[in-house]
This record gives sequence, C-alpha cells and structure tokens, in this order.
Amino acid sequence: AAAGGGASPAAASRKRAVVDSDEEEEESGGRAAKAARKEQDGGSSGPAAGEGGGGAGPPALHRVESRMLSREEEVEATRETLLSPKVSGGRPDGVQSWLHHRLARRRSAERKARAAVADEATAGAVSDAASVSDLSEVNLSDYPDAEEGELPDEGEVAPPSVAESAEGLCGSDSPPILVLCHTNHALDQFLEGILAFEPRVVRVGGRSQSEALKEHNLAERLRVRKEERAGSRKTLLGNVHAHLKGSRERLSAAAKQSHRTWGGGLLSGLLLRGQRSFRGALAAALERLPEEGMAAWLGLPPAGEASLESVLAQPQMGPAATEACCDEADRAAYSGGGPAAAMESVPLVDRWALYNSLRAGAQTRAQAELVAALESYRLAAAAEQALEEAEALAVLRGAAVVGMTTTGAAKYQTLVRQLECRVIVFEEAAEVLEAHVLASLGKSTAQLLLIGDHQQLRPSAACHELALHYGLTVSLFERALNNNVPYVRLRTQRRMRPQISRLLSPIYPELIDHPSTFNRPAVVGLAHPAYFLTHQSPERTRGDLISPENPHEVEVLCCLAALLVGSGYAPAKITVLSAYVGQLIALRAGFAACGLDGLVLSTVDAYQGEENDIVLLSLVRSNSDGRLGFTAVDNRICVALSRARLGFYCACNLEMLTAGSELWRQVARHVADAGVSGAGLPLALGDASAMPPPSRLGSVESSAADVAPERLASGSERMLA
Repeated sequence: AAAGGGASPAAASRKRAVVDSDEEEEESGGRAAKAARKEQDGGSSGPAAGEGGGGAGPPALHRVESRMLSREEEVEATRETLLSPKVSGGRPDGVQSWLHHRLARRRSAERKARAAVADEATAGAVSDAASVSDLSEVNLSDYPDAEEGELPDEGEVAPPSVAESAEGLCGSDSPPILVLCHTNHALDQFLEGILAFEPRVVRVGGRSQSEALKEHNLAERLRVRKEERAGSRKTLLGNVHAHLKGSRERLSAAAKQSHRTWGGGLLSGLLLRGQRSFRGALAAALERLPEEGMAAWLGLPPAGEASLESVLAQPQMGPAATEACCDEADRAAYSGGGPAAAMESVPLVDRWALYNSLRAGAQTRAQAELVAALESYRLAAAAEQALEEAEALAVLRGAAVVGMTTTGAAKYQTLVRQLECRVIVFEEAAEVLEAHVLASLGKSTAQLLLIGDHQQLRPSAACHELALHYGLTVSLFERALNNNVPYVRLRTQRRMRPQISRLLSPIYPELIDHPSTFNRPAVVGLAHPAYFLTHQSPERTRGDLISPENPHEVEVLCCLAALLVGSGYAPAKITVLSAYVGQLIALRAGFAACGLDGLVLSTVDAYQGEENDIVLLSLVRSNSDGRLGFTAVDNRICVALSRARLGFYCACNLEMLTAGSELWRQVARHVADAGVSGAGLPLALGDASAMPPPSRLGSVESSAADVAPERLASGSERMLA
C-alpha cells in the first residue's frame, strides 16, 4: 500500500506499475526482437547506424533502452519510498527483500529482451546495448536478506512472505485493504496508526471520537465531494431527491386516505366519488356532503341513536341497481326539483345499500393507491440509495485502507461486497464471533489477517446454552490456533513497566519488556508501582441486585484515589476497575461522596483494549464458601492485570483467590517473592522537589487544593495503617 500510495511525486505521476509479471516481460522482449528483425530486413538503418560504434543503433533497441531506463527511475523512486522513515524506519525489512527479489526477476527478463535483439541486430547495435544501464545499480547492501547468490532462479518460486503474498493485492489500482474491528475505539486507534504512513484512509461510521480521523470519515468525504460536484451531477441528484420527496408526499396522502376509508367512522361524499356506475345529479349532490350531511341523508341522528353498524349491516347495492337509482335521481332533478330532489328520490334502505357499495369502492381505490404509492416510493428510495452508494463507492475505491466495525460491515454489506477487497484485516479477532468474520468474507477475498489475543476476553454470545454446549464463544482466531494454523506471536510489550508486566509471566512466559518501559516515572507518594492490598472483609449482595459488592474495598480505593489526586495526578489518568457491576455502582457512590469527579470507572470486561497510567482494581469476592465467580476465569484475570502503564493497585482477598484458582496461585507466588502484598500500602514520603514535573503526571486538572484536606489526611492515615 505504501508503494501504491507513493511518497515520491515522480513515482506517483507514472501510470505504469513498478512490478510486472514475467509473462509481460517475455512478451515485450518478443515484440522488441520482431521489430529489430523488421528493421534489419528493411536495410535502411540497421548496419549504417552501427558503423563507427557511436551510432544510435536500431530503433527497436532504443525502445528497449528507454523502457529500461524509465523503469530504473521508477524502481529507484519506489525504493526511496520503501526506505523512507515513515514506512520502514530506514531499516531493510521484508518489503524491501520482496522488492529486491522482484528486481532480480525483472533483470532476468530485461536480459532476455536484449539478447533477443542482439542476435538479430548488428555488431554496432550490440556494442550500444552493452553500454545500456540495467537495474543492477540498485545497492544490494540495502537488502541483506536477499543477496545475489541467494536470489531464486527464473523458474523457482520464492518462499512466501507477507509482502510477496500481498503483491497485486495492494497496488495503486487494486481495491483497498479492509480493516475491521470489534469496537469503535479500537478502530480509531488502528486507523490513527495507519495514518502515520498512509494518508489515503477512509473510516466508515459516525461514532468515531478521533479528531485525527474527522476529515477521513466517509460522511465528511461525501460532503466535500458534494460541494465539488459538477452541475450535471447536481441536477441528477436534485431530480432524484425531488422525485423521492414527491413519492413520500404521495405515500403519506395515500396512507391517510386509506386510514379514513378503512376506519370505523362515517365517510364524506368526497371520499365516495370515483365509482363508474355512480354518476349524474345524485353523484354531484352527494360529493358536496360533509360527514354531518351524509349522516342526515342516511337518517342517522346527531345523537347517534341509530348506530352506524345497522347501516353497514345492509348488503351492498350492485352496479345495475346503482345505475337505476342514478337514472331515477336524474329524472327527479331535471323535472325541476334540483339536487335536493335527486337525493330525496332514493328510499332510505336503498341509501344504506348505496352507501355501502360506494364505501367498498372507496376502500378498494384507497388500497390500490396505497400500493402504487408505496411501490413508487420504493423505486425512488432505491434510486437515491443507488446514487448514494455510487458516491460512497467512488470515495472508498480511491482509498488505500477502509476501516469499519464488524457492525458497520453488516450494515453496509452492499458496499463491502461491491468494494471487492482482496485483503481483510481483523483487529480484536479473538473477541469477534466466528460468524461475524465469515460474514465479512466475499468471493474476492484473497488474504485474511487476524490480529488478537485469545488469552484475553472471548466473544460474548446472547444464548448461554450455545456458548456452554456448542462452543459459540470460541472465535475463529482461537480455533485456528488450536488447529495449528501458522501464526506470528508478538512478544515485546510497550505498555507496562516491568514490575507490572511480571505479574503476567504465568500467562505470557515469553513476554519481553521494551527498553522504553524501564524509564517510566515512579508513582508519586507510593513505594511500589504494583501492590496487592489484601483483606478478609466479606462481600455482600444488595436486595435489588444479584451482583455482589464489597464495602471494604470501596473504602480502600476511595482513600487511595484521594491520595493520588492529592499528589497531583489528574483524575482522568486514574482508572478504577471492578469485576462486578454491583461493586461499580458502589464505587460511583463512594467517589461521589468523597467529591472525586473525573475518574474513569468501568468493569473489567468493558475495559478490554483500554489502558491508563494508574489502575485501581477491586476483585470484590470474599466469602466463606470460596466462590470466585468471574474472578476465576483466566481470560478476565489477564485483562485485569494488564491495563496499567505506571501503577497497578489491587484490593482483594488474595488468600481465597489462591485457594480456588491455579493462575492466582502462580500470581500470588510472584507477589510474595517480590514482597508487594499486605494489609497496608507502603508510602514513599519525600519533599516537593522529588515530585516529577506536571508534564510527566499528565494534565493536572485537580490538585491537593481540590480535595478536602481532612479527607486527604484521612486517606493517607488509612494507607499508613
């Protein structure tokens, strides 16, 4: 994708791709040889141009030369792009090795073309051809993993790599790469990382919280495209919108008329018109009657003593009887009586039967109009949707990377299918149901990349029985690993300081700390960056909630949070996690009572994929039966222990946890060896000069002055105790 985007203007301006297939090279060489033979047979320029050794040579050879020199420039531009710090940090990598392999195959094809020309051309032309530069000027020292002697032969297939397998899938003319994530937050983070080296990114969906992606949102791109749209395109869209508006108004009117005619009320004469057999003076007179006048003509008093049901119970009047009734009314009207005589000429019982007949005809016409209006609206809406999808498709096809959530992929399934993406990347793949992954694949999919951690949270299933008995919560990612599908494990972590990451050694025995994690600042006022505050205080269950809570842990974490905020940490830099919703409610109430606002409070499950400087964890469970519940699930333990960057502090009944979980036993063994557990939290008291500057603490939105002095002192005393 980086090569296709082109950081160099010279590379971006060329329409011909850097990498061609071997078949195209051989075909080009064959054409050049035929052209050279044709020139030699003509005898006009071949030998003459070669005499003296300084001639221009055959035209066919010049075409080969110019073609080679142009490609050499293209390769150099692409090489500069791949070696740029934005793409590879200036270090040779798999992409560069792939490029070198392709250059070697290209050189082989170019030599074939020159050899074919040399066999037919003159000695002078051969001399000129020998002086033509080929692609060997590319410095092989830039590609240490693909030396000249190690390059595969022409007929040999090189070992597959990520770059090699992506050849032809991520070029400038290829469909974009589709990036799918389980959550909007993860999608924003993933696309922000891609923006560092590829600006052609489009994010689909309106729930992005990233300012960096605002101008890359599909809705924003469509808005800009609409402003820049040509006049003819605006006219077309305007006509479609106008037609849709008219269809909507027609549908609304048809729905209202259908509601009136099929309702239980009396119909006015205006709604009864339209029946073919109903004509003449009687029809003209009845059309002017409102509902009150129609009730009087039918003999229904305003008080409603004679119910409308008695009228509707009468049989309908047939077409022949209706025509006879109209003829009689016409004779009465034309004899001098006028419209009043026409209406009075119909007997009362016939009036009821005529009304029922006219009412049934009105209902049929209203129903037919509603169906026609609905179909017209559907066609207009489909036309508008087709135009909008065409606009969106034009924007998405111009991108190198298109990102959306798995929910968005289902919502915009038509767009996804039409994009025909060949490469699909799934972030958080271990947390996505297998059905969601399969539903995102299409017939054009050539490569599927799954990124995730099956040792953290699994997918959540709405049906517990399917999850329990049929493995619905086993993701495609985890199932592939269980069936020995090849994978690459990332071993270096860049989030946690080493004292925190060591807690995860039972889960990730091969985990390596990046050098940047060793210089993280210490937590102000506390002696250890990671500590377990142990207790034996029992949990309890509120009457209105099944979820348990632990008041002692609420009190401890409130005091610790007050101490940290008083030390200068911004509340937004502190996250408080709970294993249960009931405890989360109690924590919110406790922090509100202490006046601590702005802290990040969440359950462990909802915080997967997030991180913060300081994390306070409440595991809640403490009972005489040794029931651990969610806290015994290894995946949740992994998430809970791996969210903090600078400091991690956990309030729990560690003795009970170790008795019911093997993983907790291993964690407790490390905690005991490191001496980072106890009933009280050791403090590191010092002067103000030892405190890190505010830039290392984050934006200090609260200070010691924001916290009541007596509450801060009380919190410190409790911690010291």
